[in-house]
Amino acid sequence: MLLYVSIFTILLSLILLVNNWKVNANAIYLALFLISASMYGIAHYFVLYGKSPFWLAVFYNHFTPLMLLLGPFLFFYVRGTLDDTTRLKKSDVFHFIPALIHLIGIVPYSLQSFSEKTQIASRIIENVDAILDINTNFFYSTTVNFIIRPVLLLVYIFFCMYLIWKRFSVSNFDNNIPKRQLIISLRWLMILIMSLFFIVVEFLIITFNSIQHKPSVGLVNSYPLYILSGVAYCIMSFSLLLFPNILYGLPKRLVLKKESVKKQKPTLEIQAEVLEQIEDDPFLELSESIKVYLEKEKPFLNADFSISDIALAMKAPQNHVAYCINSIMLTKFATLKSDLRIDYAVKLLSGNLNDSFTIEGIAQQSGFKTRASFYSAFKERVGITPSEFIAKKP
Repeated sequence: MLLYVSIFTILLSLILLVNNWKVNANAIYLALFLISASMYGIAHYFVLYGKSPFWLAVFYNHFTPLMLLLGPFLFFYVRGTLDDTTRLKKSDVFHFIPALIHLIGIVPYSLQSFSEKTQIASRIIENVDAILDINTNFFYSTTVNFIIRPVLLLVYIFFCMYLIWKRFSVSNFDNNIPKRQLIISLRWLMILIMSLFFIVVEFLIITFNSIQHKPSVGLVNSYPLYILSGVAYCIMSFSLLLFPNILYGLPKRLVLKKESVKKQKPTLEIQAEVLEQIEDDPFLELSESIKVYLEKEKPFLNADFSISDIALAMKAPQNHVAYCINSIMLTKFATLKSDLRIDYAVKLLSGNLNDSFTIEGIAQQSGFKTRASFYSAFKERVGITPSEFIAKKP
């Protein structure tokens, strides 16, 4: 189970990284954290259950510096989410020192030939207790290495707990943060931190048992804890898949100049009951500005139109724009873009068309790159094809 969960989490993290790094750069830290943890899970699997010296030689010890970056990645993600920022400070370089020291320490091992590493892997597979006698770091023993990783991560977890408590304990929490997103993000951060706390404590117990007795005995006695840790890791990973809104973080409304925040009447239809639910949202004004911008400037007619264009025009972070589109306009950016283009195409097709017009020309004027994508989007939006729409014109 560990191998498949780790591989799944890596794939999920890559999807998270590709789809969200522009919208919310804090997703980068979360993705790097999950990838690093999953690499450790794969290495752990080949040590305990894999019977392949080749794959164990590939994963054993080479990726251990990433284990010492788990804490910093977690800290950067939590801090960035709470502060609605992605910037690193100059002092953050100190968080990378333990991983750098460890990286230097494994250079002698890394420079060994692959055949020598395969021999070491075969020795571990034959007798897992031998792992404590194999020196893979120039600076400290394997035992110290086993202890440093979970202890350091636990320190970061405690500090992240403190940051969350400090931010949410104040009675007059910033009203510029949407309440719904505040609740979603708080729940997610609690799930993340508590799951990690549980997992790290379990591995500390396993590590202690393995060192006090021997790895084979400690791992066998700790098997139930090992399974529970796997369950906690699954919950943490699947939460990202089931609740994508957690990736918006805690968007905080920017204080804009008065002249740039003129109230405009809504130009896109929104049902009255939906307005009642979101009228207190601090990002309602930004969402209205986005609608005005879309209708007035029509940036969607550009075939390369993206959410970053809106963010640039609004002078707002992309995760703020994404929050407005998903949580206030109650749609997805791809759907919004497609609908606006089709509505524009319908206006063109409803007008007086000259004899030289073509469907391809209408598609290009509306922002579509291909005739096929235009036909598909048009039929989904209108219910009939462009040709059928023209034929029905009086």
